[in-house]
Amino acid sequence: MNTLKTVMRWLLPILILGAAVGGFMALGGPKPPARRASEEPTAIPVQTASVDRHEGGIEIEADGVVVPLREVTLAAEVAGRVRHKSDACNEGQFVRAGTPLLEIEPRDYELDVDRLDREFKQAGHAIEELDEELAQNATTIDLARRQVDLARREAARLENLKAGRIVTESEHDRALREELTATTTLTAAEGQKRVLSKRRNRLVESQLLASTMLEKAKLDLSRTRIVSPVDGVVVEDKVEQDSFVAKGTPLVTIEDTRAAEVKTSLRMDEVSRVWGGRSLVEAGTHDVPELPAKVVFAIGDRRYEWDGALSRQEGRGLDEKTRTLPCRVRVPSPAKLRALDRYGAAMPALPPDAPRSLLRGMFVEVVLAVEPSQTLLSVPMDAVRPSGDVLVMRDGVLRILRPRPFHVGAGRVLFLAAESGLVAGDRVVMSQIANPRDGMLLVEAVQP
Repeated sequence: MNTLKTVMRWLLPILILGAAVGGFMALGGPKPPARRASEEPTAIPVQTASVDRHEGGIEIEADGVVVPLREVTLAAEVAGRVRHKSDACNEGQFVRAGTPLLEIEPRDYELDVDRLDREFKQAGHAIEELDEELAQNATTIDLARRQVDLARREAARLENLKAGRIVTESEHDRALREELTATTTLTAAEGQKRVLSKRRNRLVESQLLASTMLEKAKLDLSRTRIVSPVDGVVVEDKVEQDSFVAKGTPLVTIEDTRAAEVKTSLRMDEVSRVWGGRSLVEAGTHDVPELPAKVVFAIGDRRYEWDGALSRQEGRGLDEKTRTLPCRVRVPSPAKLRALDRYGAAMPALPPDAPRSLLRGMFVEVVLAVEPSQTLLSVPMDAVRPSGDVLVMRDGVLRILRPRPFHVGAGRVLFLAAESGLVAGDRVVMSQIANPRDGMLLVEAVQP
């Protein structure tokens, strides 16, 4: 009996499990889910914009600071006490060319001029006296020559008479002595003439030296008055009245305001655009082309413009820290400006608070006008994705391009037509697309 219970306890679970498996097999298992038919791909509606060919030039914008065209430091060219100092010599004063600024005590130099003038006149008088002696010497030489001729004829006549024993030997010797005396007198007069001529040359040189020294003294006298050599603003005043200054002592520094310069820097890609796509090596020179430029200074919502030109490269090459090329923009008329309102329209007249001129230290914006030598294509700035991709719709199909921008400005991005892959008339996608892929179907969205 116990054995039967044991067998039933083991056999009953096996029977129940087998019955369950048999029932499951009889039912045939779960049915597979019904399959749905695949849908045809649909085109995504997008808004597009046209790829346009860029006409005209481009503008390169850079920051700059106004610097003076030049600063002239006036130094004392003669030593002395500062006798007078003009009010125009004070810092910040605007002066015209020729305006008297300082005067150094001129009395010592006036005395030098007077002394050298007298020496010059004395040399002239000495030359006049010597000319009289030369004239008298010329008369003496003429008389001595006549005396020599007479003595020679007399000696020759007595020579003939002595041969005929008409005169004595002593008379003939006397005639010879008179001839020698006359010849000696002539020789002495001619020697004196040579001495007087040399003395006259020395006096002429002394007079020329006195004249040179006199001119130098007059020049030193004129240098006691210091005047402004240019139109400009006094930026540094270094001496006071009654101070003693030595030769070479700096007195005043004047900033030339006839023109101004703006110091700016260009990136190398901007430099290449300035050169029209040529490198500096191909250009073969360190000079930059003279391009028209505008200098813009903003006060509040107003902008003020000056006309200028890119004039030169500053220094020998790139700045080691910024890797940019320092350049100078020259503004020939710092006081000639235009006022623009907040919308960029020219105002008919300057407002009362407008600057009267470019001033050193102004932080300005430089706009260079460049004429590109290659064909450019333009798209709206919103058409370029943050990744740099440009989505183009061609025949209803999406094409993804990644062209290299040539220039960005005025809400547009410019590309080189030859290497961008874009074609004038293409439609670029302005709408946002999730996971864009080449070959996606697109359709032009209806404008609201």
